Amino acid sequence: MVTPNGSPSLTSTLRRYVDWDPQSAGHLFSAEKSAGLAYGHRVFSGGGTRLFKIGQIGGGWDARTLGSFRDQSETGGSLLSLEYTYEARAGQNWNAYTRIWSDADGRVVNFDEAGNLNVYVEQFPDGTTASARMSRLAQLPATNPALVELSKSTSIWSTGNKIYGLLNETIRSWDYSAALNSITLGPSAAGTVVATGLTGAATAWSPAPGVFYTKTTDGAVKKYAGSPLALINDDFAVGLKGSVFAAAASCLSSAGDEKPYFGQIPVDDPSVPSVPPASTTSPPPSGPEVVSGRFLLPDGSPAAGMNVVVEASDLLPADNESVVNLPDLGSTTTDADGNWSLTIPESLPPEVQTAVSNNGGALNVTATTTGRSESGVTLVGTDNLTAAPEDPGTGTRTRFATTVTEEEGGNSVKLLPALADPETVVPDPTTEEQQTTYAAQLDTQPTDDPNQVAPRWQSDRGTSPEDHNPYLINGTDITSEQVTPRADTCYWDSQVVSRQISYTVVGESHAYWDAAGNVEYKSTLSNTIDVGYSAKGSLWSVSGSASIGSSAAGVSGFSWRGPYVAKQWKVPIEYNKIKKTWRCGGVPVDSYYEIRPSKFKVPAGQPVGAYGKDARQLDGPVRYANSNPKYRSWLAPYGTWAVEVGKSVKWSGAAVVLGVSLGASTSYDSSHKQNIRAGGKTARKHYIWGYSAPPGAHMGVIYSN
Repeated sequence: MVTPNGSPSLTSTLRRYVDWDPQSAGHLFSAEKSAGLAYGHRVFSGGGTRLFKIGQIGGGWDARTLGSFRDQSETGGSLLSLEYTYEARAGQNWNAYTRIWSDADGRVVNFDEAGNLNVYVEQFPDGTTASARMSRLAQLPATNPALVELSKSTSIWSTGNKIYGLLNETIRSWDYSAALNSITLGPSAAGTVVATGLTGAATAWSPAPGVFYTKTTDGAVKKYAGSPLALINDDFAVGLKGSVFAAAASCLSSAGDEKPYFGQIPVDDPSVPSVPPASTTSPPPSGPEVVSGRFLLPDGSPAAGMNVVVEASDLLPADNESVVNLPDLGSTTTDADGNWSLTIPESLPPEVQTAVSNNGGALNVTATTTGRSESGVTLVGTDNLTAAPEDPGTGTRTRFATTVTEEEGGNSVKLLPALADPETVVPDPTTEEQQTTYAAQLDTQPTDDPNQVAPRWQSDRGTSPEDHNPYLINGTDITSEQVTPRADTCYWDSQVVSRQISYTVVGESHAYWDAAGNVEYKSTLSNTIDVGYSAKGSLWSVSGSASIGSSAAGVSGFSWRGPYVAKQWKVPIEYNKIKKTWRCGGVPVDSYYEIRPSKFKVPAGQPVGAYGKDARQLDGPVRYANSNPKYRSWLAPYGTWAVEVGKSVKWSGAAVVLGVSLGASTSYDSSHKQNIRAGGKTARKHYIWGYSAPPGAHMGVIYSN
């Protein structure tokens, strides 16, 4: 497959995929082998491991434009290993041939500039590869009625003794043969209809006679086979961008019970242990609950001697008009290194304790410090954290609260300007504006990338700036200005100015060869989600997170699916956009904005859950070979495993809220977990591995091979 590339010198990339067991529903996996193609270069299959490349090969006056290459990636070599180049001959303009492929005999077939169909054969006049050339075997004139029909096709390919064309969601075939000075294309000019009604098909190809694939413009691939031809896999692959060509075979054989592999036939590794007994949870810690962090000045130096106020952040009004001063839980002062900590009171105000009880025992807090630059700019540092206070009735902490706070604290947060007009509300971005954002672009990607990193600053109504300096105020950079604490008599109040429901990723299931998987997600929310910060209400960064464990009546995960299925699961969560206003003597002085998660809420007429992105590319033999050996285990036939301790991976782009992309993770327990179940095949072991640990520890997610 050839895909575009952002490099100016390498305009596209050739990638190898393995089509496993194509005569069945099958599976496509990436061999993770690639080769860069220079500007203007094109590649097409010559059958088997052979590839032809068009483009300047070599340099100087005798540079050639067509070469034969071998794919040696299966044995550890290059995907494009030069075999030989072909002599440049008069009348052969390979760069101008826009439609070119090879037939079942390895001969090169193409449409020339005049629309004629040509068949070329390889020759070695003096018996050496240095004399290699392509000689025309035969030509079919452009006026041939069958060729006129074939030329209308948007995709053309050969398999066996036929040429196929895709046009208007219909595949047609023509019988094909070529000999010296003779090309036959028929039997009828219109061709034979093989399949019709192939909704969305933009391109098509075949790995062998009787099997067909179609691909939409956004990379979704469907598979058809049988007689009569029928759809056998409507979710064969997603996100397969670029042009696709297959090294077609003359016939197919069943893979039987063999596990997919690339290269040598796999041998089970005796050093990999079987899965351990089911993991157990540790008792929650006891004693006072402490929240902590660190604040920095704009230049990165410690914000020493700053007053830090910690408030309970979940007591927001239900309407969009009321303004509230959130309950303070205490205050402290940063030390010489900018560090601060605060012990949560054992006895919380009644309304705060109620909010904690309704949130699965977790207390969301916001730590805020406020300063003023030499030029009078208000600077605010906000760190959103979660605490796990002891329940006053039981004297213990909930499992949810304990899990979400295991890695809390220690954040280093820079003070940022608060520049929004306190007298007005910044309007939400329009639907059209949101479609151009980083969040929208990430959300349209059909596959998940666990290593995706969001930009430091996101625009909610356009492309994200690459070099935004938040300290450049009216042309003056205040980064190095001295910062002094603002008066204690002032305070921040909160007003919800907008709400939006966003389906948010809460789970991910993986099931590869001879396996099935599912996501369980029941009764309550169990998530930690980024909180967004904006100085003016249009450019956003992440400022800590909030954890929500409130009721989610009717919510569920998805049932067992597999093999070769890996999907994310999403549920609807309402988010609040909040305007925070700094008031001194009751007078509004400065403002900034937050976006934070609120509660489970199903939009009218919509489902309680939905599938998210595809994650199959994270499973399989190549990913397993590249995984940490310490994180691997195997499941016995019909064995099961569940990850129900610790946190999941953090999904980048888990939610899109008002044009902003937010990450999220799930806290696992018996009601919120990922399961995998091995089938009964015994040809190979069923391997699983974790993202961050082996089974029995905090895996993050289960991957499957």
